[in-house]
Amino acid sequence: MHTEFKMENLDLAIQNRRPTFTDLTLLLFCIRSANENKQDLHLSLLAGQFRVIPPNSPVLGVFGKGVVLPCQLEAKTITETLSVQWIFTGKSPNIVVTSYDGKNTLNPVKEDKTYRGRTNFFQTEINKGNLSIHLRDVMISDKGKYICSVYLENWYDEVVVDLDVAAQGDESAVFLHGHIGQGIGLNCKSQGWFPRPEVFWLDSKGQTRKEKVVTQNIKTSLGLFDVVSSITLEPGSDMEVSCRIVSDILDTTSESRVLISDAFFPSTSPWMTPFFVIICCIIADMAAAISILKYKDALEKELGAQEDELGFWRARDKAVPITVNAECSLLKLQVPGAPDVEGNKCDPAGLSSPSTVPVLVAKEGFSAGKHYWEVEVDQQQDWMLGVTRQKGKQGEQGTLAGEDFWALHRSRGDIFSIKGNIRLEKTEMNYSVIGVLLDLEESQIYFYGTDQWSTMVRISISHPGKDTAEEFYPFLSKGDGRFKPVCYQNIPVPFKDPEKA
Repeated sequence: MHTEFKMENLDLAIQNRRPTFTDLTLLLFCIRSANENKQDLHLSLLAGQFRVIPPNSPVLGVFGKGVVLPCQLEAKTITETLSVQWIFTGKSPNIVVTSYDGKNTLNPVKEDKTYRGRTNFFQTEINKGNLSIHLRDVMISDKGKYICSVYLENWYDEVVVDLDVAAQGDESAVFLHGHIGQGIGLNCKSQGWFPRPEVFWLDSKGQTRKEKVVTQNIKTSLGLFDVVSSITLEPGSDMEVSCRIVSDILDTTSESRVLISDAFFPSTSPWMTPFFVIICCIIADMAAAISILKYKDALEKELGAQEDELGFWRARDKAVPITVNAECSLLKLQVPGAPDVEGNKCDPAGLSSPSTVPVLVAKEGFSAGKHYWEVEVDQQQDWMLGVTRQKGKQGEQGTLAGEDFWALHRSRGDIFSIKGNIRLEKTEMNYSVIGVLLDLEESQIYFYGTDQWSTMVRISISHPGKDTAEEFYPFLSKGDGRFKPVCYQNIPVPFKDPEKA
């Protein structure tokens, strides 16, 4: 109204007399005021035409998968002058994750190097106001706040998107850890969780067990958590045990249930009662010493068999995945010849000439610790499996001789243990699956018959321990044999519901 009043006064002045310098100055002032009011009106119209819609709740991304960070522009029309920036505020300084510039027709999208190849705009929908981005291969470090900044002509607005990240771990597994006093220790393991999950041990009625629970969450280099939880089960307890791992943020559960037999408790082992009976008989009647010693020897054998079986399950607890593919190296091993006469010991003069056996070396190498795997040989007539020592990474294809490998070798229907170019002893066995334990702590290799849960052969290896460049690699002969994934199906006995059987 103030501008219109001055314009009316100016019109009257021009009609009644010739314009003066003061009139011209007033005219310029009125024009400038009108332009400023027009610009304010234009901005007001823009503010009413555009609006960025904020998300209703935080966005949940699953580790290793993709997620959409939403940003929707509400507008009647969208011009090519539109530009968008997605900014991550979880680190200092802030990171411009990706941006879109409508003016740059040749290369409108730019991406930060730390997110290279992981973000995409929905470019065909930008003219409809969809300014969201798709973030691939979500990582734990992606968790945080993201700002969607929108620029259009003389207008600007932004919204904040909260990204939560979670990871679903693998299936839980319950297995025997060992004897603790008169009870047995049980472990429950699962890998790859985020954030830390909750662990519950339950009884047959689904109620929380009263035993003391110790749970560890081990953080990996990827930011995930490996869960190890343990309890001690005493004789007379509820023998049905469940380990339940719960992720509240994903609303998911991983549960494993087993039924424990009384035979696993030391106090109820079948050899204990006869053992004490024999001791009493020795004290009571020295005349029966010879027969008692026979019973004692039998019991010691039984005890040794149980210890051997327990050793097998402890070895299986160190199971690791072993893989062989086209990238694995192929070696030719110089294997000592078969004996010309039957017997367990090999006379060098009675051996045939050495043979060359091609073997495939696994990708996995080990320099310390204990590692167990299994090899499925089925009914093959000739095969060889074991461990070879190499310095550094696996070398090219070639021939390996000397004392750089330890193996079991089946040839001409006989099975021998081998230490490099020395054939050690003949072994009697007929197993379709053979377990191998590489114990670099005690410098031993154990070969197990998985059908009988017993040790077949033990071979000492030369392992200086100080030379960190040395790696020990599993191998098997090139043919139909294969490394077999290890699964815990025998100990403890998995629970089966009789109504569903």
